Amino acid sequence: MEERKSVREEKIIISKEEIKKYEDKVAREIASRVKIPGFRPGKAPISLVKKHYGEYIESRAIEKALDDKIRELAGERDWIIIGTPEIVAKSEMDDAYEYTLRFEVYPKIEIPDLTQIKVKKRIRKITDADVEEEIQHLKEENATLKSVDREVREGDVVLAEFFIRKDGKESKRRRARIFVKASELDEELYNAILGKKAGDQIILPGEEEGEEEVYEIKKVLEMEYPSDEELAELLGYPPDQLRERIRQELVEDAQKEAELFLEEAIIREILRLAPFEPPPSLVFKVYQDLAADMGKDPSEVDEELLQMAAFLVLRDLVILRLIDEKDIEITEEDIIKYLKEESEENPEQFLKEAKKRGKYEELANKYLIRKAYDYLKQTVQVEPEFV
Repeated sequence: MEERKSVREEKIIISKEEIKKYEDKVAREIASRVKIPGFRPGKAPISLVKKHYGEYIESRAIEKALDDKIRELAGERDWIIIGTPEIVAKSEMDDAYEYTLRFEVYPKIEIPDLTQIKVKKRIRKITDADVEEEIQHLKEENATLKSVDREVREGDVVLAEFFIRKDGKESKRRRARIFVKASELDEELYNAILGKKAGDQIILPGEEEGEEEVYEIKKVLEMEYPSDEELAELLGYPPDQLRERIRQELVEDAQKEAELFLEEAIIREILRLAPFEPPPSLVFKVYQDLAADMGKDPSEVDEELLQMAAFLVLRDLVILRLIDEKDIEITEEDIIKYLKEESEENPEQFLKEAKKRGKYEELANKYLIRKAYDYLKQTVQVEPEFV
């Protein structure tokens, strides 16, 4: 299991005689570049150069010596080192120095016998209720709002002013747009707002003791939903095919979702059978990218997001190992096939344009990964399961 670790520590012993040779080499390099008063560039004695730049020469010599030693060790053990090794301990002996280095390597990744892996492909069945729910959702997205002079009902939109009141003092007022829907709104606010009218005030307990949350209702808006025929026209469907088209889209979405979950299930099973550690620096980089995409502060550790980043690194390393081990290659014919599957009208022209814009390699890498996933799905044992 040692070879599956990504963080290593190694003790490196360097004799003082070796260090001196490195110091002489560094000093000669410096002497060729710097000017010391009384000497032409490159002509100053090494002893004088050491006197002027002794501390730098010593640290640079140690750095070079350790670089050479760790590179030699990496070659012997077939390591690919990530980043720069860190000195975590140092001790001095009579004739040598001992350094303990900590560094990251790409771990050894083993692809188990894929033909023995069994996974379930969970496919979501689309029901009539799913179709109606999606139609209602689309109607809500395309609804218009009409101001009404009545009490608030389920499905209305309420425009209000919100502020915090404590000890007789009010915070700055803010505008609030409240969609009155039981499944989406805080239960306490939902129950309090039903039946109210424009001009009414809602007062709820605040988060702190003695604090009140105040909502002043300014306007009640009723949502006017398009009819089935109007929605079909907005979506560009024949009126008599609205439900059929919506069902087809939901089925396609469910199939795509099933493929993604299947791919993840295969990767997780590979990792269960042949676990390895993800390099922390790669995990941290992915974590920063995820946090930035989600508008989160990367310095505030989110454990769930960190676990996601770790899985993404593990997944990508497995796929890269699979591509290398199975000699998976991408051809232009493969790319055109995938483009056709994605409903690209003229895949040949698309490929030609990608080459012209210098985007071919990016496109090829994208579909090389897709081909690797296809290889996995065709090789493991997949059992469909409708949920």
